[in-house]
Amino acid sequence: MTEKPVVKLEIIGIKCDNPNCDYKDETAKFEDWPMWLNKPCPKCGANLLTEEDMTTIRLLMGLVDFANHHMKPAKESKTVRIPIEMNGTGIARFKLVK
Repeated sequence: MTEKPVVKLEIIGIKCDNPNCDYKDETAKFEDWPMWLNKPCPKCGANLLTEEDMTTIRLLMGLVDFANHHMKPAKESKTVRIPIEMNGTGIARFKLVK
């Protein structure tokens, strides 16, 4: 696709979902996520990336791909960054930033 995408999904880093753990790896790339799937957090041992969260991310990627192939960008549009937080349950929480 040569046109500017309507939606862009950037997946950056990985974090532990245990509320009592602060482990984060901001350098983790999505391409490497399979090595984190069902693996223990290096700091606390909790599951670092669940099947549920991985399934949701793949679904989001499919929706982004669908939108970019079937929609055209508005003549005047702006970039809006919406962080998505997940907690191991497969539920994605979108956080609007003002």
